[in-house]
Amino acid sequence: MRITARQIELFQMAYRHRSTRRAADALNITQPAISRAITELELEIGVQLFDRAGRKFEPTAAAYSLNKAVQRHYQGLDRVLEAAGKISSGTGGLIRIATVPAVADTRIAVASGRLMARYPDLRFDVDVLGEQASVSALREGRVDCAIISSDPGDPGLHAVRLADLKPVAILPGNDPFAGENYITPGELAEVPQVMLPPDSPFRDAVERMFDDARISFQVRAEARTQSALIWMVAQGAGRAIVDKAALHATPGADVRELTLKARLRWPIRVITTSATRDAPGLVRLTEELQKSGSHS
Repeated sequence: MRITARQIELFQMAYRHRSTRRAADALNITQPAISRAITELELEIGVQLFDRAGRKFEPTAAAYSLNKAVQRHYQGLDRVLEAAGKISSGTGGLIRIATVPAVADTRIAVASGRLMARYPDLRFDVDVLGEQASVSALREGRVDCAIISSDPGDPGLHAVRLADLKPVAILPGNDPFAGENYITPGELAEVPQVMLPPDSPFRDAVERMFDDARISFQVRAEARTQSALIWMVAQGAGRAIVDKAALHATPGADVRELTLKARLRWPIRVITTSATRDAPGLVRLTEELQKSGSHS
């Protein structure tokens, strides 16, 4: 069966107006063109769609059924168009994120959660990977953006520096320094450290801080996320350096926050391909992450 979209369009107009003349006027075409299209449609389907007895032009039961089917089709099309509109405005669709573990369960979870609550048709899928794996996933098209620390320096990728995380020292409540406001790297290293794994760019920055100060330190334990570091410290496993914002995600952990007397900054960047850098959903995510960073 060969039915064209044009035949369906003319049929619907004739069905709506109950007149080939009024349908032709509405479409600014000739009346014979309408009549011919309907006749061809009836021949193709094998049923009569309009009762033309006398001066009548009334839809038949077959026309009623066909019109209902067409309406269902176009309702589906309307939903597609509605979804496309939301994607174009950044209020709908799917955004796939690859992120380093240190910010996955804090800043990324908070920003994506807020946006999904605000826009019910917008969805974020978050994959937790290392820096290099995140960039590889972006290059291979498996994700739409990568949230990492370093700038890959690739002309085919676009990097936006979102914020500098604000590292603070955390100690268990019974630590001798728990009542202080500040701590130096040397004082911090007097007790074993709980750290992110060696492939973490934030761990690398902490190690450089100690090395630059020529301070030796001991690693007691490692964990992939900052939330895990905080809970380990709360149980007395050691001391740690974490993003200040990560403490907001673990309000029940009994740790003491001290200002670290050292120049230590952890940059965080969103990396996209040059082709998708202006995608509305990614722009909304970037803005939300920047907003979160400014309030931390």
